[in-house]
Amino acid sequence: METRRRTWFDSRGLNVGGRHLPFYAGAMHYWRVPPAQWSACLRAMHSLGLTIVETYVPWRVHEPTAGQRVWTGEHDLSRFLEAARAAGLSVVLRPGPHVNAELTSFGIPDWVLADPACQARTAAGTPAWLPVPPRAFPIPSYASAKFRDRVAAWYATVAEVIQPHLAPDGPVVAIGIDNEAQLFFRSGAFDIDYHPDAIEWWHDASGLEEIPRAWDPDRAAACALWMKFKDEYIARALGEFGKLLDRAGLGDIARFHNLPPGHYQLYDLRRIQNAIAGPVGIDAYTPRAMFPELRRRAAALVGNAVPIPIAFEVGIGFFPWVPPLGSADDATRERDHLLTLLAAGTRGFNLFMAVDRDRYYGAAIDQRGHVEAHAAWIKPLIAALAEVDWPSLHRPAPIALVDMRADERFGIASSVLDPMTPVLGDMLDLGPGGATELGRDPGAIAARRWQTAIARALDLAQVSYVIVDEAATEEELARFRAVVAPTGERISRGLWHTLRAVAEHKRSVVVIGPGTPTRDELDQPLGEAVPKRIGRLKQGSLEDLAGLAEDLAQLVGDATERWRIERPADVRATPFSGADDRVRAVFVTSDSDRAVTAVLLPDPTVAALRDPFTGEHLHAVDGRVSIAMHARGVRLLIIEHVVAS
Repeated sequence: METRRRTWFDSRGLNVGGRHLPFYAGAMHYWRVPPAQWSACLRAMHSLGLTIVETYVPWRVHEPTAGQRVWTGEHDLSRFLEAARAAGLSVVLRPGPHVNAELTSFGIPDWVLADPACQARTAAGTPAWLPVPPRAFPIPSYASAKFRDRVAAWYATVAEVIQPHLAPDGPVVAIGIDNEAQLFFRSGAFDIDYHPDAIEWWHDASGLEEIPRAWDPDRAAACALWMKFKDEYIARALGEFGKLLDRAGLGDIARFHNLPPGHYQLYDLRRIQNAIAGPVGIDAYTPRAMFPELRRRAAALVGNAVPIPIAFEVGIGFFPWVPPLGSADDATRERDHLLTLLAAGTRGFNLFMAVDRDRYYGAAIDQRGHVEAHAAWIKPLIAALAEVDWPSLHRPAPIALVDMRADERFGIASSVLDPMTPVLGDMLDLGPGGATELGRDPGAIAARRWQTAIARALDLAQVSYVIVDEAATEEELARFRAVVAPTGERISRGLWHTLRAVAEHKRSVVVIGPGTPTRDELDQPLGEAVPKRIGRLKQGSLEDLAGLAEDLAQLVGDATERWRIERPADVRATPFSGADDRVRAVFVTSDSDRAVTAVLLPDPTVAALRDPFTGEHLHAVDGRVSIAMHARGVRLLIIEHVVAS
């Protein structure tokens, strides 16, 4: 992304001195593994085909008290970097300040958090605490100048250690800026941050003196502006951390950020991406029943991440103080979890955890360097991705579904769930609207329902799509055959102007509805009529998913019938093609809660479809291929074409 750097992300992964490096990473926490075992574990990672080892560099571990810096023994990062290089792996470092990693205080030293000037504040002006195992801790304020001064000193310390190991001559190819930007899981509308420095940021961004501290229907516009400001707060904070990395001498190395699990509407990926000048990916820890929601998150990642969509944490195992993500007899959930992300177009991933460590279970490799039986699928998967040159493949997506967040902000701001995190609304399965289901804004409830219904209908119609942010430009939207923007009465004013331009310039088919926008994102009158060239969704479509699917399919009516599932209706195929437009791989995904046999209509040039995990070859009979699918299963099939005589 930043070609002035010595390493940068591009559409194929990482560019390291002109050499392309696929982003197939695995996490290993060096300070949790005996140094004598580092080489064995790293060699095991390389043997699976992984190209990168990812590790946190925890502030708390290396500077437990102010000025006491520990870089020896199991904390010898320099030695670990040399071991990774010797094993043939590049390295991605994540120095925080927040790393989580199930560490006490998420890896931030107590001596930092104990300073009141560094602490985030609640709406009541009290320190904000996070009650999380193994011990609650006060959350830092990222707006705090005092906190950022201490982060700057920490980054300088890290830079001194890793400078000799930076690419292109050394193994360190990228640096993560912080971790899971969501205010330490306290992302309720009016929970935090009311630190004095954060209030100054609010004044700068809004021009308003009074700061909202609770939902007030008489000040609804200010409350919505506060919700928008919280996105700006996160982006500004991470941008400031990026500047601190520059000052520490680490400005030449690629950088990234990772968003936490949760609905895509809860995070402003593009704003953060612009602030850090690097890609923003997602973390994914998903039970099989929620794979459809994971697909939608991945569709939003693919539609917005530039230059490459990456899942920076893909759960292999889990932490022990929450229920398991799958049953013990589901041997393929973790594999199908990653396949779901790849099928949506994700180009890179980081397996979290690759190597076993404390406060976690189910890693792929034990601390002696032995690959666990449940992780045997990793090697054939990466071999298959190499065989088809995965970073070079593309999946045509003729439709863009716009992520409409104007109503969402009102819904979260007015939710009675507040000050609890809105992520809880999805975890409790309150309904398609998540936390907005408990909101006092009917428009917000309907908006999320329409977002979900359209995505489900596109799946049913077997139409590929991506989800794009409401900040997408006219040039971006013009690349799609059709743009669908589910609207009620509110819409972002900027988006409204963009949709009007796309429609009036006949650059793409634009569909809105079921409502007609009359107000902007701050509930102010739009004062602009609907262009004649904009199509409409029917009000009743929300209750008629099959009818909605039929209507949306007409937007791409001349699409080929090849690479479609003939039956059953809850299975779909996603083909990926090379530069010559020949399909090289196809993913088949089932949403059925029972085992089914899907019937695929392949291209006539196909000789066979090969399963890289089982070696099974599937052949067409009368132009159809029968594919056995597990309940809610995902299969990757490599295409073997007929050899021309």
